[in-house]
Amino acid sequence: MIRRMAFVGVGALVLLVGCATHWDVDSFEDPAGNVAGRQTFFWKGGDFGSPGSLDPVMVASTASQLRGTVTAELSRKGYSEVDSAASADMIVSFQVAGSQKFVLSDEKRIGAPSATTVLSPSEMQPPPASSVPREMRVREGSVLVFIDDRASGRLIWRGTVTAETRRGSTEQGVHLLTQMAHEIAKEVPAHVGAQK
Repeated sequence: MIRRMAFVGVGALVLLVGCATHWDVDSFEDPAGNVAGRQTFFWKGGDFGSPGSLDPVMVASTASQLRGTVTAELSRKGYSEVDSAASADMIVSFQVAGSQKFVLSDEKRIGAPSATTVLSPSEMQPPPASSVPREMRVREGSVLVFIDDRASGRLIWRGTVTAETRRGSTEQGVHLLTQMAHEIAKEVPAHVGAQK
């Protein structure tokens, strides 16, 4: 089974922004993994999938916020975080990945020639620079959270959220990634002894 997905990313990976506050989480659970019957977890950290360079300060800040939101939700669900992998039932990690593409902007151009003028053979001329369709950068990013069995290293739970956006600042991107991680963590089964 392939447990890690390869992603093509870009240096502007975390420049995701969106107005949605809820996403559908694609999740997988190994029925034999008995996630709800476990008690402790160790936070392993994660990776940022990007062939370009990312600002180390931004990466550290994002990783810290992802850890905070995921571990808080797991604690709320009745699991206890431990300081070493050797004493944990589960190992929790994450992966952030992204890509970008350019599409033609939907915005109407001012002063663009009409379709009948453009299609007329006598009017065939190169368009002025102001009438050339503008491109818009579209970013797609994914946050994945993995839960592995500490003893065997086998994947027992995985959640993924993917979002596509068109504009945004780095701060908005970090906030969005944190929200995505929170939605994923909410889908982890609660510990059987947890109070609701």
